Amino acid sequence: MKTITTVLALFLVVPATLWGAEAAPKAAEQQVLEIQVKGMTCPFCAYGIEKNLSKLPGVKQAQVSLEAKKARVAMQPGQAPDEAAVRKVIVDSGFTPGEATVHAQNDSP
Repeated sequence: MKTITTVLALFLVVPATLWGAEAAPKAAEQQVLEIQVKGMTCPFCAYGIEKNLSKLPGVKQAQVSLEAKKARVAMQPGQAPDEAAVRKVIVDSGFTPGEATVHAQNDSP
């Protein structure tokens, strides 16, 4: 009788536990760097910086806002932003980088 109970438990409980773990994957954490950009005057300025930032290694998405005078660089999960490289892209594009902050956020699956 113990054997039958054990076998039933293995066939019913273990697959249900594994199936439940599959149904809710954990959200990956990603690093986001936000930095002020001084000197932008038109949408083409923002577009050029955005294109150059998106070419950096490990960057998932780069967004530059002319109105906010800021760049937002979201990294691939597990990658850390290289603030020096971001500043260099901004300077090489003809603008002045300002204050920068890095924070973590959950990435939707």
